[in-house]
Amino acid sequence: MDHDTQSVVDLLNSDLFAEHEAIVYYFTHAWTVARQYGREILEIANDEMRHFKWLGHTIAQLGGTPDMTTPEIGPVSTIQSALEKDVQVEIDAIEQYEQHIELIPEDSVKKLLQRINADERDHVRQFRDLLDQSHGEPQAIQRPQEEVSNVAEQLQRTVGIEYQQMMTYLLRSFLDEHTKVMGLDMEERAVDEMRHMGWIGRRMGMMDVQAQFTEVHTGDVAEGERQEEELYRDVRHWAAGAMPSLVPTIDRILAHEEYHLNT
Repeated sequence: MDHDTQSVVDLLNSDLFAEHEAIVYYFTHAWTVARQYGREILEIANDEMRHFKWLGHTIAQLGGTPDMTTPEIGPVSTIQSALEKDVQVEIDAIEQYEQHIELIPEDSVKKLLQRINADERDHVRQFRDLLDQSHGEPQAIQRPQEEVSNVAEQLQRTVGIEYQQMMTYLLRSFLDEHTKVMGLDMEERAVDEMRHMGWIGRRMGMMDVQAQFTEVHTGDVAEGERQEEELYRDVRHWAAGAMPSLVPTIDRILAHEEYHLNT
């Protein structure tokens, strides 16, 4: 890779990291203090996932490797502070994209960043609208402390593994040649893992536990799926007696994971 191309890849990887950071912030806020606006925030996170995909493919096409480094995010305690942070994340992204549009010479890449930036501008509007609408905190759902202590650690481990699996599937999709496959491709499997994270993350938020995103180590996907299955079966056994409303969600996840393991 020549120096000029490497420079473009470096800029795009910084954009990729910023999208990754936004996704992690929005997931966390939608699951916890801002969950009364969870649906709206997750729709914005889905846009950022699309941006992440487009940037990852572009980096790979240029001969680079997408940077999958996990962002570090701080906790927030109020819905206002979460939405203010989300507004600032979008403003920072717009400024960075504008700088990179000026620096990158390739017309096709410029147009991609302009396309992404149009979304980011509307995201600022959406988050500001939510901030204007917010009046106080969402009502907390009280859970006995023993329930939280019994299951929160296992749920955190499932979030960690789901996150690892999602990022591994995405990296494989970025780097591997796209061919016709029967059933779910790698990106669709990554979307499954993202949805699983959301279902579990919301449950943790209702227990006043904030999910953590672990450092990415892309490795043996099948082994990760087996670990997930064991954890989910343990949680299901507990939930059958202590939290029956969680059982249908666990059963759905287990069916998905069984497909991932056997195809």
